[in-house]
Amino acid sequence: MKQLKLNEERFLRLLSDFVGNGERLQNCPPAGLIPEEALVADEVSAQLRPHVESGYLRLESLQAPGHERRPSLVITVPGSGPRTVGFVGAHFDVVPANKTQEGWEREPFELTVEDGVLYGRGVTDCLGHVALLTDWVVQLAENNIQPEATIKIVFIANEEEAPQPDIGLDYVVSEGALDGLVDGPLYWLDSADFGPTVGTGGMAMWQLEVQGVSGHSGFAHNCVNALELGAATSLALSAWFADRFPPHADEPKWGFLSSSTLKATTIVADNTKVTKIPGAVTLGGDIRLTPFYDVKDALAEAAAFVERLNDGFAKGEAPVGFPSVQTADGEAGVVRFSANGRFMEGIACDLDSTGLASLKAAMTDVVGEGGVSQFSMTGSLPLVRDLQRRGFDVQITGFGNSRYYHAPNEQASLDHFRQGFQILCELLPRMA
Repeated sequence: MKQLKLNEERFLRLLSDFVGNGERLQNCPPAGLIPEEALVADEVSAQLRPHVESGYLRLESLQAPGHERRPSLVITVPGSGPRTVGFVGAHFDVVPANKTQEGWEREPFELTVEDGVLYGRGVTDCLGHVALLTDWVVQLAENNIQPEATIKIVFIANEEEAPQPDIGLDYVVSEGALDGLVDGPLYWLDSADFGPTVGTGGMAMWQLEVQGVSGHSGFAHNCVNALELGAATSLALSAWFADRFPPHADEPKWGFLSSSTLKATTIVADNTKVTKIPGAVTLGGDIRLTPFYDVKDALAEAAAFVERLNDGFAKGEAPVGFPSVQTADGEAGVVRFSANGRFMEGIACDLDSTGLASLKAAMTDVVGEGGVSQFSMTGSLPLVRDLQRRGFDVQITGFGNSRYYHAPNEQASLDHFRQGFQILCELLPRMA
């Protein structure tokens, strides 16, 4: 087992095919981008088909009714013993990329390899993990390695769009495909920087709908500037949130790189004339919450805070620094806060878990003591907290560079994937 090495030719060929399909894997329904995860799932299935036919492994494709081009794959390699180890979370979809608008230095949907660095959308998040796990299980089959622990690998659809329900992992769980993993560690393989990652943040998306009073910019007394009112409300909301959800005392124990945040990230204003005061603006943003706070509470309290501001606007009252909230004749601006889609909860992994200890030991064998540094981040993962509540020992790791998650010029070191492959080979015998 420990003699196996990453088949770089196969890994790079697979990853090149996956990244090359990236335009059709982009996941952003509001922008009309609906991914066809079958493009990657079909290639993975083709690699595994000979070993399904030989009886070495089982392969199941799960797609929700009406979403036939959006499958998840469940791969099972039967073991000789009672334990099961799961590798879940590597996904087929990617976040959008626009070379011109985002300033990519290379083609985002073409794998580029330069000086041992891989460039392209999805090389870390998460097509590189899909290619690595595919090569790993193929090599297990090619060498007829019979593990003692049953291996279950789950590649999922729709990881990048949490508000879209009942596709991807939601459907896999509803079909009972993860039930057998309760008695063994579940390694979520969709992170980076090795880690291990021992905690993640909760996440909720929100929007502020701002209704002002439009008019000529030379007659500002007749107007309520929705753009200014929305910006001021967003800043006030962020300041309130920082006071209400400050850094938690437990964050250092799990090594959180950042604390909880609420911030605006998008704005839409239907106004193209400089001398016209905008009357309607919509701001959007997110909440990132360390797992020691409750996402539902944060959303409810944020909505109540904005409603208190509205009560003041109706009376012509506003905090210091706000723009005018009423016209000269008493027409007030209105701001409404609402959640946008579903939210995800964060997780604090079990720091005393044998699954975590085994993962750290495997990493130490491959990268040395200096390469193992557990940390937590307020990036979010779907359903991990729910899985933990149901008794799963969820542990998180991944290979690549987290700095380029969802960012222009996404990249990862090929050597990280070489080491990642070896970590899997070191980890599996520890699951006996």
